[in-house]
Amino acid sequence: MFKVGISGDLLNSNDEPCFGMEPFNLLKKRDDIEVSWMDKSIIELDTEMTSQFDAILLNLPKATSACVSNSNCKLKIISRFGVGFDSVDIEAMKKKNIVVTNTPNAVRRPVAVAALTMIFAAAGKLLQKDNLVRNGNWNDRTNYMGLGLTRKTLGVIGVGNIGAETIGLSKPFFKNILAYDPFKSEKQISEIGAIKVDFLELALRSDFIVILCNLNNNTRGMIKNDFFFKMKKSAYIFNLSRGPVINEKHMENALEHREIAGAGLDVTEKEPLSTDSKLLNHENVILTPHALCWTDECFNDIATEAITSIINYIDKKPILNQVNI
Repeated sequence: MFKVGISGDLLNSNDEPCFGMEPFNLLKKRDDIEVSWMDKSIIELDTEMTSQFDAILLNLPKATSACVSNSNCKLKIISRFGVGFDSVDIEAMKKKNIVVTNTPNAVRRPVAVAALTMIFAAAGKLLQKDNLVRNGNWNDRTNYMGLGLTRKTLGVIGVGNIGAETIGLSKPFFKNILAYDPFKSEKQISEIGAIKVDFLELALRSDFIVILCNLNNNTRGMIKNDFFFKMKKSAYIFNLSRGPVINEKHMENALEHREIAGAGLDVTEKEPLSTDSKLLNHENVILTPHALCWTDECFNDIATEAITSIINYIDKKPILNQVNI
């Protein structure tokens, strides 16, 4: 019997799969698979879990080298629920011949739509105008003029699947789209409708900046003082990648001194965001709980892609989304 453990944080408040029953039934209908839900409170896998399960459908908990260090480890595949895999020690899993997969196809459109949602909300001052109505300040609306986009420049940091999708969706709204990605050529970026620029040039020229890159040693903390100093005082920055890409203290300083117009963060350095975070003091900062792209369609597609990787492993079929080859 092939034993599959599923992150407990993928259960909703009714203890049902938050991604729906259709993908879950791909596992349940198999006579050769035994499915178990892991505890909701787990924040990191341990050796007991990796000795119990052949496969783990992993959401937020971390998978470190320590969790696979025992000789009785039976884990064969970790299927990450989502595109990011910085929470998994990729090299440690590779040494143990444990396959690690993600779901790049399922999240491409939802995250791109979430990026545009952030931009539209900030440009239209959506939250501020909502507060005007709720607080009985209707007549103050002339003080909250929004920003049109047709003469503005969008800057995209990271032109992978999601970045490319975002550029494609953004074309009708912006005059220019700039892109920074050291792994993409000028020709590749031009073909999807953007202009390749250097990192700080993007900061200097963009009115709206969206971060969609991976988190690694090169990108950790790369959005810092020098980047904020280059940005226009009228510009907004949005992060839908991973929180640590931005040096949060430097961002707080830029906001406090009005060096930038505002920000939108679906991710933060520490999650959940602390209730005493200075970011909460700024009405020009949109904050969402690493969940802006979450929809019924998105989660159904992510779960289907992640579960299919596990089933393909069992059936010895090609695994399309392995990240530790």
